[in-house]
Amino acid sequence: MGFKCSVCNYNNLFEPPYSKSGNGSYEICPCCGFQFGYRDFPDKEEGIKKWRENWIDRGCPWYSKRRLPPDGWDPRKQIEGI
Repeated sequence: MGFKCSVCNYNNLFEPPYSKSGNGSYEICPCCGFQFGYRDFPDKEEGIKKWRENWIDRGCPWYSKRRLPPDGWDPRKQIEGI
């Protein structure tokens, strides 16, 4: 288990999305495609909210072509914890 995406609740990021000072890691979530420190500028909360809404509206597609979803991945169950 890694770090959790604040957009889609995916829990296997390689590093924390944000540093203690609030700076984004620039990691791209393999699940929803959100890039911390880029897609959330200038308003972190609004950027996360809009990206999540768009991702859900598109049917919660898995983003990464290289990192595959975990076995039995259920995006609807994953977002219940948000």
